[in-house]
Amino acid sequence: FDFRILEQPNENDLVFEMIGVDASFVNALRRILLSEIHTMAIENVYMWDNSSMVHDEVLAHRLGLVPLNVDARYFDEYPRSDQGYEENNAEAQDDPHQRATDRNTLVFKLAVSCNKPDAARNNQRLSPRSGDFDSVYGNNELDEIAARTTAERQQSIETPGRPYTQHIYSRDLEWIPQGEQAERFTSDIRPVHEDILLAKLRPGQSIELEAHAHRGNGKDHAKYSPVATACYRLMPRVEIVSPVYDDLAEELVHVLEPGVFCLVETDDQDPPGTKVKAQVSNPYACTMSRNFLRNPKLSQSIRMTRIPNHFIFSVESVGMSNPAILVAEALRQLQGKCTRIMELVDGTDTGMEVE
Repeated sequence: FDFRILEQPNENDLVFEMIGVDASFVNALRRILLSEIHTMAIENVYMWDNSSMVHDEVLAHRLGLVPLNVDARYFDEYPRSDQGYEENNAEAQDDPHQRATDRNTLVFKLAVSCNKPDAARNNQRLSPRSGDFDSVYGNNELDEIAARTTAERQQSIETPGRPYTQHIYSRDLEWIPQGEQAERFTSDIRPVHEDILLAKLRPGQSIELEAHAHRGNGKDHAKYSPVATACYRLMPRVEIVSPVYDDLAEELVHVLEPGVFCLVETDDQDPPGTKVKAQVSNPYACTMSRNFLRNPKLSQSIRMTRIPNHFIFSVESVGMSNPAILVAEALRQLQGKCTRIMELVDGTDTGMEVE
């Protein structure tokens, strides 16, 4: 089959096409992207102190959904009870730390507390910008007006004597290297997004915990899924059965099916008196909306169908891996599954699974 990359608008999105394949093959690739590619996510949370309004279970769940910017291929599978690890290891049943190593676990620490800010801090937060502020717009007068308006709005919203609120974000998580991890990973392991809100604290409240991240895939939990979206659609086939001219062509191009058709000048083979006609320019932009059916004349002139073995695939990564790497890994796993099926048919299966 043919595989071609159509576009990559940003580092997390990828659009490609597959020609000459069956729908079952493309759907298998989609399912592998969603649930069989390994990532790292927080699994165990040890709560030492939590006096916030967020319950321990809710906070642990929010931590598990924070995507981590680390390649799971550098880690081993965390041994679980259903893998037979604990059958001959009674100590591991009581202490999960017996199973955790620097090869299968990442450790994060969160220790934050909220102290009541002093009056000077409040006044500074609500006061207009000072004269020595470096203006972004190049107009200090406008900046002063905007700052004054913002301060007045904050004063109108905030109730006198209202307790101060401190926001806790994913950037407050601190990675604690274990064993040889500091040598293996030269850069700091951080969440993909630093501005994910975890909790809100009032003066006197605090959170202290230790979070352990393990390797897993979407079959275990949706938090391990490396993609936010993995979908495909059939390639449209757009045909002009009979020529469309002038006003009707302009309606088709600019109103009913924008981006799919374009206007070209007529030539000697077209009827006299006509100026422009519609022509198919970009069938990839067709969403199969069939808006042209609203016009009885266009419904007889345009035909839209789908090509059964031509698929347009869209992948949106969560951010921990480039979408091209995810697609390559999914194709590798799909190839391994097909190889094993062939070995089972031939009777030469070794019993090894693709990881």
